[in-house]
Amino acid sequence: MFDTDIDFTLTNQIENDRVSVNHLFFPAKAQTKWHRHERDYVIVPMEDAILKMESTDGVKDAKLSRGQCYYRDQGVEHNVYNPNDFDVTLIEIEIK
Repeated sequence: MFDTDIDFTLTNQIENDRVSVNHLFFPAKAQTKWHRHERDYVIVPMEDAILKMESTDGVKDAKLSRGQCYYRDQGVEHNVYNPNDFDVTLIEIEIK
């Protein structure tokens, strides 16, 4: 749905038997493209922002507050888009 060739960047920072911690960098107007989360996970936003979450239910705004974590169960399928004119950084902690 989102017409952009700009992709986000995922950098793995910690990988062990219990967790995988990823640094997600979203340039302005970037998207993740469709993906499925195979593990439960926690997201920690580093900025206040509103992202667009595209799922089979349509597109919804996701209001993020810096440092305010949120949790999702495994199986989530979506595309995430940064409609802002500024970059957004998230920390993703996958629970093994």
